[in-house]
Amino acid sequence: MTFNRRRFLAGTAIATIASAGCLQADDGSGTGNGNGNGSGNGDDDSEPTTAVPEEPRVDDPPYDIEEQPSDPEEWNQLYLCENMSGDSDLEFQTVPAPRADLLLRTVETKDEAYAVRALTSAAEVREVFELGDGGSDEGPEEPIDAIDFEENVLLVVESGFGSGSVTHHWKRAEATDRGVHLHGCQTTPLKQTHDFVARHSVVRVERPETFELARVSLTVGAERRVHFNSSEGVVTVDAE
Repeated sequence: MTFNRRRFLAGTAIATIASAGCLQADDGSGTGNGNGNGSGNGDDDSEPTTAVPEEPRVDDPPYDIEEQPSDPEEWNQLYLCENMSGDSDLEFQTVPAPRADLLLRTVETKDEAYAVRALTSAAEVREVFELGDGGSDEGPEEPIDAIDFEENVLLVVESGFGSGSVTHHWKRAEATDRGVHLHGCQTTPLKQTHDFVARHSVVRVERPETFELARVSLTVGAERRVHFNSSEGVVTVDAE
């Protein structure tokens, strides 16, 4: 897979409520809580200062989602993504990664919680992931701190809380006038474990010409899609 584009620096501090004077996102659907977003067009290393809240935070998926079949043999754990468009204009790939320092591990809430971080350098990767003594993880894939960050951005997407057998599935990545918009859903295994954990995935995405922030739209139910972005830190949503 070929990746090409530019460089940016995003902040990742935890936050739950954005100030009333925050900028409004202008590149698609999505409400807001949080702090810090990338500034400029990626040509400087200035620290992000302003959260860009998503509005709306939650909406209905804009595509048909059919009911699961009654026959367990026909169960489709990707039914929430089945009719989602997969027409991606940015190349992306979910990558294996070692143990990560997750934001949601520090959150105490009875509500749903979400976060996405955009890592843009090997130094940031080493701050988030527990790598080997040589700096890189030793898996069969390309070490995640050896990614070409001039052409890629590495997204760490978190959601919680629930069964650890539920994972993220990503269908497309779009270039917007502010950065990257990643679309996907949670899987729905027929049989699920009874633990209560945060889920996360790591996605390498081609960097668009302009990059201020990474947005995520995650379908978590047949009538429920949640939006959040890398300027917000951790956001919480009332659990249904």
